[in-house]
Amino acid sequence: MHPANNPTAWEHPPTRRAWAKQTTISVLAFIGWFLSPWCLLILLLAFYSLALSIFIIILMGYGAYRAKIQPAQILANVRIRRVLRAYPWRLDDIPYSFPTLPGGTPTKLCLTIPHPAQPGETFLMYQHLRDLPTWWTRRMGPRAKPELKAQLKPIWFVGDPRFFGVIAVTKPGSAPETPAPKRMHLIVQVGETKQTAPIDVNSWQASPEDLAHARQAIGWRGPRG
Repeated sequence: MHPANNPTAWEHPPTRRAWAKQTTISVLAFIGWFLSPWCLLILLLAFYSLALSIFIIILMGYGAYRAKIQPAQILANVRIRRVLRAYPWRLDDIPYSFPTLPGGTPTKLCLTIPHPAQPGETFLMYQHLRDLPTWWTRRMGPRAKPELKAQLKPIWFVGDPRFFGVIAVTKPGSAPETPAPKRMHLIVQVGETKQTAPIDVNSWQASPEDLAHARQAIGWRGPRG
């Protein structure tokens, strides 16, 4: 069955497999980055030399940095699963950009998602973990090569752009009539930076039913206005 024909994205078996693979890789990466500084420390103690020590210390610092940020990727996968379980996929040609502020300073990756209830109106959404370069930013950047940009057609979207969503691309080699997603990536409303999305963002644009659905989707327990 085509992914857009399922009541929710989670009911699409290739989506569940893609999420499981992505989450497993994130967990294994965290374990690897967490252990790497200690393994490098053993090498440093066993084979001490000035040149090697400098190189190993640099690697230890990078490994510690990656181990620090990796839990955020794991938590993002948890949020992705919640969104997949609550909304259906949409496959579209979503506009994206890196807009600049009045002073000429470029902002982060921004996507323009149509309003689900009001045709012609759109919402701007940012990638989650904005300060980190991602597979997406390397292909959406102004200087990205055409063959890289071609990998983004179409962009899959699931969620509610008034609050949060997930984007993905088609897995290479999957059948056109039964495509599978890959590279699922969390996007959030402009201004939202916390791990738990504040559902009061743009809540005035949503019906009570849509707002309750969004709150239930991520298990939000904040004030309801």
